Amino acid sequence: MSRYDAYRNVPTLSVDEQRHFRARGYVVPGWRLPTAQLLQIEDSLARLLSLHAFDQPAFIRQPHVPGQIEDQIDLAREFFDYLSHRNLCELVAPLLGPDVMLAGATLQCGWPSLESTTPWYQPGACWPVDANLLTCGIALDDLEPPVAGLRVRTGSSVLGPLPHQDEASDWPPQALSNPAPQAEAFSCEELALEAGQVVLLHGNLVQQSFATGAAERSALLLVHYFPTRQRFDRSRTLGAAAYADHPLWLVAGQAAEGQHDVDLGHTIW
Repeated sequence: MSRYDAYRNVPTLSVDEQRHFRARGYVVPGWRLPTAQLLQIEDSLARLLSLHAFDQPAFIRQPHVPGQIEDQIDLAREFFDYLSHRNLCELVAPLLGPDVMLAGATLQCGWPSLESTTPWYQPGACWPVDANLLTCGIALDDLEPPVAGLRVRTGSSVLGPLPHQDEASDWPPQALSNPAPQAEAFSCEELALEAGQVVLLHGNLVQQSFATGAAERSALLLVHYFPTRQRFDRSRTLGAAAYADHPLWLVAGQAAEGQHDVDLGHTIW
């Protein structure tokens, strides 16, 4: 019997889940994507991966932003609808508040026979947000360690931001500077997720994602949110990523006038 049978239908976090998040830096909530929503995303995923079947990138950044192919406009809009869905906004609201910005998203493709492992990193170091970045990881396939999944240094979010260095890869643009003895003092935990489950990850949690290529596919969608009250510093450059013209999206609530430029984000389709 699937453990989904015990899951609730309301996208929110219990008091115990919020405590778990604050103590360990992550939580796998007792809510998962409704089956119909998961199937829609999987259909869009299959079409997106078919566009990249030749080059087979380990990661695709910003799947909700149109590329150079005309057919990608509708596909990108589909992904934006998933990332801004009311269910996800309500799920993260207990941690971020009611006013939520979408910074971007990263898709771990999980191609069969292709091994990929990120370096250890903190998601907050990969975006020019002052604090309170939250990553929502959505499993689009079953992720079962040691074949595929997420590794986290449980509780390492209490360390705050750690030194990072530029990383020459699609994701992440920053990696922990070596050595990182502070992070290694925290136990390493491998997270298993069924398709449709989500995991919420603190911006300062030390983590890495991996896929050995042994599975038929092992896709993981990482969605990066932050509260509107936080500043997005467009003057910063992280690795090869520059943010002067980076689109942003207001996906829940409201932002103070002039606080965030969302015109580009909401007009790119």
